[in-house]
Amino acid sequence: MNRPRPTFAIVCGSLFVTTALLTVLSARERTPQVREVSIDGDHYAFSPARIEVQKDEVVKVSFHARDIAHSFALDAYRIVKRAAAGQTVTFEFRADQAGTFPFYCNLSQDERCRQMRGELVVR
Repeated sequence: MNRPRPTFAIVCGSLFVTTALLTVLSARERTPQVREVSIDGDHYAFSPARIEVQKDEVVKVSFHARDIAHSFALDAYRIVKRAAAGQTVTFEFRADQAGTFPFYCNLSQDERCRQMRGELVVR
């Protein structure tokens, strides 16, 4: 009678464990990092006016209009969000383009809204 050798069982078990670990690690690498950012629109300015993130991060933005209605427009990512006075809007996007991209308020209720500028830096 031929019995399987213990070394064969150990090798097979080790391969199974190794494959399982590689699968888990690979899934972690595919899961994007989420960067949470809070931006205030107040007195015709964004605070902060500069956001820095890493390429391929998911950016979760909470945009709060403090004094009057403001918007957050980011053309490179085709985003335009409006918040009424005192309101917060939350949205997400994947920062899949490296570079520096301007964002601004596109409302025209007051001429000073056009002065609201900021930049997104994706490294």
